[in-house]
Amino acid sequence: MGLLKQLKETAVSVLPIALIAAIAGLSLNVFSTDGVSFVEFIFSVALVIIGLTVFLLGVDIGLIPVGNQIGAKVTQKKSIGLLLITGFFLGAIITIAEPDVQVLANQVHEINSDISVMTLTLMISIGVGLFVAISFLRSILNLSLKITLCLSVVLLFAVASFVDEFFVSVAFDAGGATTGPMAVPFIMALGLGISKSKADGEESSFGYAGLASIGPVLFVLILGFVFRGNLNTSISSVEDEVTNIARLLLVIKEVSVALFPLLIICILMQAFVMKMPLYQAIRMFVGILYTYIGLILFLFSVNCFFMPTARAIGEALSAASKPGLCITAMLLGASVVLAEPAIWVLTKEVEETTEGHIKRNIMFAAMCIGVACALLLAMLRIIFSLSIWAFILPGYILVILLMIKSPTLFVGIAFDSGGVATGPMSSTFLLPFAIGAASGLGADIATASFGMIGLIAMTPILCIEILGIIYQRALNKKEGLKK
Repeated sequence: MGLLKQLKETAVSVLPIALIAAIAGLSLNVFSTDGVSFVEFIFSVALVIIGLTVFLLGVDIGLIPVGNQIGAKVTQKKSIGLLLITGFFLGAIITIAEPDVQVLANQVHEINSDISVMTLTLMISIGVGLFVAISFLRSILNLSLKITLCLSVVLLFAVASFVDEFFVSVAFDAGGATTGPMAVPFIMALGLGISKSKADGEESSFGYAGLASIGPVLFVLILGFVFRGNLNTSISSVEDEVTNIARLLLVIKEVSVALFPLLIICILMQAFVMKMPLYQAIRMFVGILYTYIGLILFLFSVNCFFMPTARAIGEALSAASKPGLCITAMLLGASVVLAEPAIWVLTKEVEETTEGHIKRNIMFAAMCIGVACALLLAMLRIIFSLSIWAFILPGYILVILLMIKSPTLFVGIAFDSGGVATGPMSSTFLLPFAIGAASGLGADIATASFGMIGLIAMTPILCIEILGIIYQRALNKKEGLKK
């Protein structure tokens, strides 16, 4: 993908949310009170667009081709052990560098200073790595995707029943944040490399990212056992005293630590597995360099200006008008769906796969409604201090019931698409917005605001499973007429 095309797609993703934020911020006089001026906010929006563009370009030219090649080459070795080990390490390492995970981990650390950013990031990464390996094993052994997903969801809720609600919320947020712009393309590229060697290529090419997103939920829940009863729910103000130069240096350090293992793995894979021609190897390393520069620009602008503004808007709006808070949240949710480039790709895939039975516009409408409702539920949860269990338990019971009737292909697409809706804007703007709203209403920040990303990740699963059932009925009706 060319630079200009990627820049256009990224701008379309960021600008709708930025426009809503600017209007809300100006009307609420946020920019004159929160320490971030309107000019600084505009600068941060530009920097977010540039950083995300360079980052995604690096992923596109450097990491996705590598994922395809590694998946195909390792499969050719016909060694299940090698494939599972490769899946584990690559899944874990790519997650450490995922920007959404970095942003989420930093916000959790601000709420509970006992949970270090590195600890949470490592637990999330290990969970992803383990379940990437499990997804590969499922594909090789031709295990039912529906049964695997169903058992995994049941396991999550069994473990969650013994964990504090704060960690339940963070765990489901982690599952959504993991499937971001870096992890999803790479994991799906690995899966595509494997599925090409199988007879059921189309059906087995989906579900890898969906299964991978279950791992971090489980491992954050396990982390919850360690920290039970040890919560500090006040937002730290220490960060306000840190200069922007210090923040930039810290971001450079964190990004370097996150990407260094990936660089080493790529070097080793090139030397012993892929053995690409020199020009392809150079392209891969250029892609990693783009990823490094883009990630630094993105995280710096987000930490310095973007998230503080989102928090201030959420806090001011919740104090001014609860209905206004809900309406703004729904608009933000709909804008996430309309502006996310990956959703455009997904809707096109579904329309082509169903031979036009599921129209792209219908799918767009369904996902817009679903994610807007997820944001509405998140705000109602904050306003009325409702438990996260009131939403995720009935939600995933419905997911399992719909899974029984929906075609396997759609179940795989549905779980993969859960991460499509939870793009970078969910962690960098929507979650801080929710934290601000909880603070403004005097709610418990730890239990009220986290869990929103998990709700956003859940609604596309429901939408696509329903569309899968509609497609299957239309197909059955068509076949019945032929007879």
